[in-house]
Amino acid sequence: MSRTLLRAQRFPSLAPEVTHSRTLQFRIGIHAIVAVVLFALTFVGAQYPAATGATSTAPVLQVAAFSLPGIAAAAPTLTVTKLEAAAVPLTVVSPAVRQETVLRASDGTQQAISALGERQAAGSNGGDRVAAARVQEQLPLFYRYDVQRGDTISGIASRFGIDSQYIIWNNVDIISDQHVLAAGEKLQVPSVEGILHQVKVGQTLTDIASLYEAKTSEIIGFGANGLSNNPNLLQEGSTIVVPGGKVIPKPAPAVRPAPPVIVAAAAPGGAPQQPAPSIASRPQSRSGFVWPVMNSVTSFYGPTHPLGIDIEAPYVPVSSARAGQVVFAGGDPCCSYGLNIVIRHDQGFETRYAHLSSIGVKLGQWVEVGQLIGVSGSSGRSTGPHLHFEVLLNGAIQNPMLYMP
Repeated sequence: MSRTLLRAQRFPSLAPEVTHSRTLQFRIGIHAIVAVVLFALTFVGAQYPAATGATSTAPVLQVAAFSLPGIAAAAPTLTVTKLEAAAVPLTVVSPAVRQETVLRASDGTQQAISALGERQAAGSNGGDRVAAARVQEQLPLFYRYDVQRGDTISGIASRFGIDSQYIIWNNVDIISDQHVLAAGEKLQVPSVEGILHQVKVGQTLTDIASLYEAKTSEIIGFGANGLSNNPNLLQEGSTIVVPGGKVIPKPAPAVRPAPPVIVAAAAPGGAPQQPAPSIASRPQSRSGFVWPVMNSVTSFYGPTHPLGIDIEAPYVPVSSARAGQVVFAGGDPCCSYGLNIVIRHDQGFETRYAHLSSIGVKLGQWVEVGQLIGVSGSSGRSTGPHLHFEVLLNGAIQNPMLYMP
């Protein structure tokens, strides 16, 4: 009999040790198999990750169109891609500082984007009004735009985010045909939908707002006008923007006024007017008008020239067509009327003398009929030296030929 069997017979309590040893070996084997299986599953999962429904939260660059503050909701919006694709020379005009800064459209787009970002950020924090005011402070009075080959009024208006009508209204002396623009012409494009207005002697903010059916508060609130701190700073002879303004056509009077009694113009307070050079030999009409220059009419009043007449005038003296007061003397030499003078007469008449090379009178000055007021030229939108002459009656444009001798 073996020694082991003898030991088992002599010590029965040792038999469970053998059973326990075998059980332990079996468990260890099972654990090893489980560990191998888990490792294999982990390795396969790492190589082929499960697809999830989560989407990327990274911000997406938006190239959507946007509008600047003060632009009507119905107006075409300023599209970033268009401005970036066609950068053209611009000039920013801000009368508050009387300085001009050359700007490219792409730079202006970046400024507009930054301003819009400020407004949106402030709006989310409840400060939209403050941000909108900051945006308006950054806007100039208007842009000078050089017309490029292939440009259209609607295309230009779309670039600047304004309605096409505001391009026409602010360039009435340039755009005779809405469908034709000549390359190289310079347009005045307001920075918001509004009318560029030359402030005349005696005009108030209420008068100006009423003229364009606009709100006085919006004229004051527009930063480039420089009136936010003190509305009384409105300067006669300056140019301002009337946000939201519209040009309201005024019907011509049904009956021509009776011939006035011609008297010499008097200075304010009854002081005698100092003698001034005049063209005494020019014939005078029954309405009291004389020709501002004696030469041929090159463009008559009509559908293609709806504001007045053009007179050939190669840098010659220009005289007042009637006695009255100079209510505007200035203008932008680059665009539209160029250097121009507006004289207010009695019976509701006004006359304008445009495209001058020099101005010989001062704002508020009283002049006599035939008195020299400047020299003709080719400033503004002009194809050559000439005089553009207008007659208005109670604000309505007239055919000057009806009043000439």
